[in-house]
Amino acid sequence: KRFFLACLAVSSLSTAWADESPWTYRVGVTNVAFDASAKVYLDGHRVPGGSADASDNNALTFDIGYDITDLWNVRFIFGVPPTTKVTGAGSLPGMQLGKIKYAPAVLTLNFNLPSLGPIRPHIGAGVNYTRIVASEDTNLKSFDADHAWAPALQVGADIDVTNNWFVSIDIRKLFLKTDASGYLGPQEAKAKVTLDPLLTSLAIGYRF
Repeated sequence: KRFFLACLAVSSLSTAWADESPWTYRVGVTNVAFDASAKVYLDGHRVPGGSADASDNNALTFDIGYDITDLWNVRFIFGVPPTTKVTGAGSLPGMQLGKIKYAPAVLTLNFNLPSLGPIRPHIGAGVNYTRIVASEDTNLKSFDADHAWAPALQVGADIDVTNNWFVSIDIRKLFLKTDASGYLGPQEAKAKVTLDPLLTSLAIGYRF
């Protein structure tokens, strides 16, 4: 009898903890759409009208959330590193500059807005760190880009499907700048690149 009561107590505590768990987990797909531009220099001289563009990407992403209170939560998203192609623009149209495999991670503090039935919207702000995992030469030799930090804004919503499962939609805007370098023939090439990507995520979430 005592054993049965003890098991019942443990089960009740476990259920209560699960119902009140502040942790949420999401897995989904994120589209990275760059709004790129650049100032390009050859041997220290600005290339008139020279700019750069970066190809958009899709990536498998993972998101961990923690509820601080009923109104505030923190979210951390990271993913499988995608590869973007960097090409010339402006007076350098179509020139293949290089390829970059990058790993962005975003940490935000979010405020929960009033729910609309099963829809739970939120807004937030935080910081992004983008690490360059690998770079590949094309027209530029010894092509490389720097790791970078950036501020981030977020808006989104969780849509409840069951008590534990939900669908998550998020849009994050990063204000990201980096420096790139390489060699175009014998000339040293450098660029101050503005990327400012928009991250649009669709994910399935679970609250333990």
